[in-house]
Amino acid sequence: MKKLILAIALLGTVSINASAQAIYKEVKRIMQNAETVKHDTSKSLDERKVATFKWDAIYYLIMKGSASDSFTEYELGNQTNAMIDYVNRFVKRLTEEKKKKDKDLILGRYRGASVNHPLFNDPEKDVVNGYVDNDKYITQFSLDTNWVEALAEVMNNNW
Repeated sequence: MKKLILAIALLGTVSINASAQAIYKEVKRIMQNAETVKHDTSKSLDERKVATFKWDAIYYLIMKGSASDSFTEYELGNQTNAMIDYVNRFVKRLTEEKKKKDKDLILGRYRGASVNHPLFNDPEKDVVNGYVDNDKYITQFSLDTNWVEALAEVMNNNW
């Protein structure tokens, strides 16, 4: 009986490691796609800048997450998925608006949701907020964002 329980526990561990590795591979694939877009000169400059932000955000999640004992591949997958959804919703919402004041309002709301939900509480604000007040990018979000929480905020408020 002990051997059976040990075998089941071992299979569970192998299964968890396999799925964690699959999540990490998928995140790396998404990151590679962003890298491809950011270097594709046939794409618009805004598309390339959005891809650059996505790449930087995923890189930040991987680097900070690897330094944290509690940040798992599952969390990496959730955060990456939420970030992609967050940015895509933002871009779609921004392109739907015609008036500059409405675009500024949307940008402010999304920027605020990003800044108000830090994930790692990184003290290096000049790094994590490199996009926040950078008018050259439409994705003026903090890299240190809990994307799941920020996405929930914008969805709950129908922004």
